[in-house]
Parts: sequence; C-alpha cells; structure tokens
Amino acid sequence: MRALALGALAVALAAGVGAWLTLVAGADASAAVAALSVLAVVAAVSAVAVGRPEPLVAALLLLGGAYAVILAIDEPPLDGRSAIVGALLLAVGELGYLSLDARMAVTDEAGTLARRIAWVMTLVLLVLAAGATVLFVVDLFRTGGLVVEGVGVAAAAAAVGLLVLAARGARGGDG
Repeated sequence: MRALALGALAVALAAGVGAWLTLVAGADASAAVAALSVLAVVAAVSAVAVGRPEPLVAALLLLGGAYAVILAIDEPPLDGRSAIVGALLLAVGELGYLSLDARMAVTDEAGTLARRIAWVMTLVLLVLAAGATVLFVVDLFRTGGLVVEGVGVAAAAAAVGLLVLAARGARGGDG
C-alpha cells in the first residue's frame, strides 16, 4: 500500500514537472517538450507498475531531455528554472526509488518511511537552495552592477590596507 502511494506521488510529480515544462516552453519547443513529458510519465507509470528501476531512469532522462530541448531551442541566457528543475527531478527519482524499496522491504521499524521521506524533502530543499545560490552568484557577476563594483572596491581597499600594514611592520622591525 505504501509503495503504491509513493509510486503514485512520484508519477504525479513527474506529470507535474512535464506539464510545467510544456507550459514554459516557447512555441517552437512546446510540441517536443510535451511529447517527451508524456513519454516520461508513461515510463514512470510503468516503473511503478512493474516494480523495476529501469523505466524510472528513462522517465528522469526524458524529463531532463525535455528541459534540454527548452534550453536548446528557446536559448534562454541564464535560466533561473534550472535549480527548480534539478530539485524536482531529484524528488521524482528519490520518491520513485522509495516506492520500489518499499515493495521489497521486510518489516521496517515504525516511522522509518516517514523519516526517509522527510530526508528526501530536506535534500530537495538543500539542492534547490544550493542551485539558487549558484545561479544568483553567476547572474550577479554576469550582469555586473554596483554590487560587483562594491565588492571590487572593498577588495582593493583591503589589499591596500594589507600593504600599509606590511610596510609599517617592515619599517617598525628595521628601526
């Protein structure tokens, strides 16, 4: 029962990711993204139905391919959705594998599955935060602006300050 519920959650999440990617795709990419997304959902359903990991891997590859189609055809300069897509794919994969593991599990101690789901969601949030941070830093340095110039001025001032301290120390040691 738990395995089926987890599998259904993984399939629903895969369908949601596929639908979202189809909606955000440009006019040129939307048909290909929709086709890849439908195939991904079919693969996720078959993974849950047969209890094998291979179709789940195919579902993840197809969803990643759908996002790659958006990047290749629509050519966004720096896509802020990449951190979200990565975190969602991680969630689909982890929930799918939890579903497969729950089928084979003998008797777990009470609360084990809940702790594993909580760990997966924590991991997904950490991945999302790390990806968003990397995108923020890359965008900050790519676009430049006052903040980057402020960091540069502070670094230059710190370098000059260190030179002054070194000169004072060298002069004080000689005299």
